[in-house]
Amino acid sequence: MTLYETPYLKINLDDTLPGLLITWTGYTSSEHFRSGIDKIVELMEVHKITKTITDVTEHLVIGMEDQEYAVQISTRFSKEKWAVIRAIITPKDVFARFGIKQVSQAVKEQTEQNRRFFNNLEDAKTWTIMQP
Repeated sequence: MTLYETPYLKINLDDTLPGLLITWTGYTSSEHFRSGIDKIVELMEVHKITKTITDVTEHLVIGMEDQEYAVQISTRFSKEKWAVIRAIITPKDVFARFGIKQVSQAVKEQTEQNRRFFNNLEDAKTWTIMQP
């Protein structure tokens, strides 16, 4: 079920996980990226989400400030709310891939999170479903 959709972000509630399937595409301005992150957090709270799959296969690189924003929001959520199992489907774009790895490393240094990287949705779903 689609919970939110814009030209650059689609958020689905996937009952098979159960959790959110988040898909970012193309270039995202700083304003749109941050509002998208905020919407994800809002939906995670409303639906008590403990599992996410984020598909950034077609997402382009974001700026360092926006990477830091994502780190702050993710670590704050984990510390103040609950742990989330996160599967990430890596971007095709090499610069975007590097940015995603940097964000994940920064989050890992600040809080314990169960995150894994995948090359496709099928493998990400299989792993996420198997997590308690």
